[in-house]
Amino acid sequence: MSENTITEKKTNPYIVALAVLLPAFLALAASSATNVSQPHIAGFYGATQYETNTVITCYIISGGLMLPVTGYLVRTIGKKLLMYYSIWVFCLGCLLCLLAPNLQALIAARIVQGIGSGCILPLCQAILLEVFPEEQRGVAMGLFGVAAMFSPLAGPFFGGYLTDNYSWQWIFIINIPLCMLSFLLVKLFVKSDKPEKQKYNKRFDYVGYFSIVIAMACMQIVLDKGQQFNWFDTTWICWLTGICVFSFVLFYVWELEYKYPVIDIRVFKDKNFLFGTIASSFINVMIYSTLLLVPMFVQSLLGYSPSMSGLTMFPRAIICLIGLLAVGEISRFIDSRHLASIGLVTIAISLLMLTQMNTTSSMESIILPNILLCIGVPTAFVPITALSFQTLPASKNADAAALHALFKNIVTAIATSASATFIARVSQVHQNYLVGNLSPHNPIFQYKFAALKAKFMHLYPSVLAARKADGMLYRQLQQQARLASFFDVFTVLALLCIIIIPILYILKVKKAKAQSKAS
Repeated sequence: MSENTITEKKTNPYIVALAVLLPAFLALAASSATNVSQPHIAGFYGATQYETNTVITCYIISGGLMLPVTGYLVRTIGKKLLMYYSIWVFCLGCLLCLLAPNLQALIAARIVQGIGSGCILPLCQAILLEVFPEEQRGVAMGLFGVAAMFSPLAGPFFGGYLTDNYSWQWIFIINIPLCMLSFLLVKLFVKSDKPEKQKYNKRFDYVGYFSIVIAMACMQIVLDKGQQFNWFDTTWICWLTGICVFSFVLFYVWELEYKYPVIDIRVFKDKNFLFGTIASSFINVMIYSTLLLVPMFVQSLLGYSPSMSGLTMFPRAIICLIGLLAVGEISRFIDSRHLASIGLVTIAISLLMLTQMNTTSSMESIILPNILLCIGVPTAFVPITALSFQTLPASKNADAAALHALFKNIVTAIATSASATFIARVSQVHQNYLVGNLSPHNPIFQYKFAALKAKFMHLYPSVLAARKADGMLYRQLQQQARLASFFDVFTVLALLCIIIIPILYILKVKKAKAQSKAS
């Protein structure tokens, strides 16, 4: 078979893994590196926080637009050539980001960069599944997790360091020489695979592809602008939501019925792949939500700089890297479902530890829960991903990897927007409850107010001192309301970890036993 020709040459699979992991690392690190530099980007272009948030989400969504066509492109031009093109388009996007004269141009450049990154991750996963033997799929997925999990975690650290010590533009500059190196490694070590010429290759499913493009484009606009325009109180957001839902339904039905689908959605008939994809999507929710929320917490409530914010996240990246490499081997000896359950419980405990933070928390009290979280992430991610693809035939790997990444991409985009909206809305709810304490009938409030007013009267007249004292107490109330909203969102995420554990025991592990007997 043409798709398996990459394994014909006796090449060390670890060298091939290095060649495909570097571009995957760059593509995923780019999704989170700009998280900590948002205030700098907003200041550079004179934009608001909500406007610069599009810089992040448009990259995620535009990358997602390439996922449905990854299988078709692999069948048409092969994995190696598609990896070439993806790296060059990603590099071009980085260059355009440097030259962007305004925020709109930067967003357009990020879309180009996202299009280049879209195919890289499923290509990396498909190649690793081919070059490693079946009994080492846990090792292969552990290496894949280095790109899938480590790079988004390391992104904020590198992004913060470059922003503070140089400028936010260096987040894109550094990618250009690394893209050149990636191209060279792929050229040298990834085996060429020339697909067979079939009618199937020549037919492109325009209806299926454009329906998913319209769905994801509408979803991005709704997620970006929903909070700013008060969600479904705005008519055009309701219309876009309706178009989005209709397009997703059309995509699903059309792909099931059409003879030459852009992506073989029938792979969801495999129970392991379906429930494994759902479970791994929830792990992505934990990773990307905390990746957004923890820097937001330390910057807005503790006053950390971007580099300090990135530093609090970097230890979790190191622990995750070690865990991903170790769990790949451990998963060969322990039931994958039990191992994943232990990982999810560990993640839940770490999220509950984050609810103990306050406005005087030390860096250590923030780093420790993050380290525990990234012990749990690889412990859950590696066995779940290996089980997801365990019962699929090798010929379905490219389609399945693309669909797996697409599903996680959609869930991650929704979760990222939902987390930010949750903080904004729930903090208002807590503020409504707490504002009753700022009452003239509350003796504690009166005491604090009088003490602050007396201090301000050393510098201001009585009336102005009273306003200053009142304003300071109100700012403290807003701070406490925001703090309570962070506690709530971390509690909800911890609860989700526990809820998805029963899903793991739907997955089958019979094939792994059969392989061990055969060997």
